[in-house]
Amino acid sequence: MKTVLITAALLAAALLLTGCDNPTADHAAEKGAVVRPTAASDADGIELVPISYKEWTQKLAGYPPEIVVVDMWATWCAPCIERFPKMVELHKKYGDRGVRFVSMNLDSREDKPALKMAEQFLINTGASFENYLMNENLLEAFEMLDLLGIPTVLVYGPDGQERFRLTGDNPNSQFTDRDIESAIETLLAQR
Repeated sequence: MKTVLITAALLAAALLLTGCDNPTADHAAEKGAVVRPTAASDADGIELVPISYKEWTQKLAGYPPEIVVVDMWATWCAPCIERFPKMVELHKKYGDRGVRFVSMNLDSREDKPALKMAEQFLINTGASFENYLMNENLLEAFEMLDLLGIPTVLVYGPDGQERFRLTGDNPNSQFTDRDIESAIETLLAQR
């Protein structure tokens, strides 16, 4: 129990430090959660698929020899929402070069309005890659994924090993979109 309380306190502190508050739907919309009106055809193939941690590790093990970029995000994380469209751009740029993009949503699985907003956000941004919802208790999910806060981007090499962990854990040293692209370029050059 003490470990869970410590983990909860650390998670709360990390979220505060990284600027991820828990906004209302209106606040999230101000931050870009609703980018544009969508047509029915935009939704084709874009959905938020629940996945357990065990299922995720199995899926991740099946991705090599591709380079895999995993964006950990949630609707309550304003920096996540602001930078997510860049992930869609990177997918368009590198998707046909053996780089797989995956989004892992960390909204509470019980928060139906947030999940609906997350799925609409994915449709609105054109996130036509795999989009998962970590189907675990939020605190346990952060612990299992070894996360202190989000946004976090994990980049796996063709061997399936995590090569880059780009986080906002240190408020004085935040990762940039260029850092993600540099990690991808580094791994592509090593092929």
